[in-house]
Amino acid sequence: MIVNDWKTADAEKQNRSEYDLLYLINCVINDVVPQQQRMEQMDLRAIYKAARFHTLAAITCMALESADAFRGCTDTELVRKWKECKEKAIRKTLLLDAERQNICSFMEQEHIWYMPLKGVVLKEFYPKLGMRQMADNDILFDSTFQNEVCQWMVHHGYKAVSVGKGNHDVYEKKPVYNFEMHTSLYGKGHDKNWVSYYQDVKERLIQDKENKYEYHFTDEDFYIYIITHAYKHYNGSGTGIRSLLDIAVYLRKKGASLDWEYIFGELKKLHVAEFEENSRNLAEKVFSMDQYYLTEDETGLLDYFLGAGTYGTMQNRVEKKIREYQPEGNLIKGVTKRRYILERLFPDESFYQDYVPFAYRHRWFRPFYLVYRVIRGVVRNGKMIVRELRMVIKTDK
Repeated sequence: MIVNDWKTADAEKQNRSEYDLLYLINCVINDVVPQQQRMEQMDLRAIYKAARFHTLAAITCMALESADAFRGCTDTELVRKWKECKEKAIRKTLLLDAERQNICSFMEQEHIWYMPLKGVVLKEFYPKLGMRQMADNDILFDSTFQNEVCQWMVHHGYKAVSVGKGNHDVYEKKPVYNFEMHTSLYGKGHDKNWVSYYQDVKERLIQDKENKYEYHFTDEDFYIYIITHAYKHYNGSGTGIRSLLDIAVYLRKKGASLDWEYIFGELKKLHVAEFEENSRNLAEKVFSMDQYYLTEDETGLLDYFLGAGTYGTMQNRVEKKIREYQPEGNLIKGVTKRRYILERLFPDESFYQDYVPFAYRHRWFRPFYLVYRVIRGVVRNGKMIVRELRMVIKTDK
């Protein structure tokens, strides 16, 4: 349990709702009923907003229900929203599990090796069904069968949202089905060390005992992968406290049996050792029922996680990218902002290679594509583009 002083009176309300959120999640994963005295001081509407921001509404609702917090609550609409989040999370998990089984059965029949990723695995370490909410399911598979998988998905009612672009194909089907079928763990736009490290990933995998073509990481390699994945988001748009919770939940189940010497060695190769250590130490404190005081650095890191939400923010992405162009720490120059805008308008070779293969192979087509890209962007995301430009202009440090 975190013990922290509130920084300013203006920030007190927001800080309290965020720290109350952490407290409630802490209680439910430690099988502890939240204290009635503290519950009476909570702003459930503010906590609901924070929980939705981090995709943690279902697990937080379970904590509130364990304390019977909804009894006598006059805000019936808010109670309905809380319970609806929990029920939808459980329903979606069940539906995705059943549909994933169908997809995997197809790949077994066609002799296509595959491996469920990320949340599909992590959700099993949470105490109850639906606690670990997910927007989609991720599955790595043999990329030589990309066309066959696409045909099966489309034949079974999926819309091929994106195929052959980047390192994963996206398929969607109503009401809740969303699958990302990965042809590789990392693609051209990601860290080159990671791309090289995971290039022959199947050599690192273990065959499942029951399914001939299903594979999985060792416990150590799975932990290494979720750390690189978390850092990918952290170093881009940001990542929220669900990433810290994933680390805490996984290590409670597996931490004592892991080969940490191997893990630390591999993390150094991937240049994420410092991030892992900081995140692990913070997760252990934040999601413990013991009292801990956070250091100034830990408080700053936690604030970053709390401010990023599940999938990060545009502001984080803009500021990090601009700082890459001008890392000295001085005020951001106008030339740096112009460079950012130009590179957003005119993407590099890796973008074309991953997302527009035809333009990558035929350079003459690029001017036509760039015109189309600008028009499409304005029509589909005009407000977001304006918002991004304003962020670039306002960025000064």
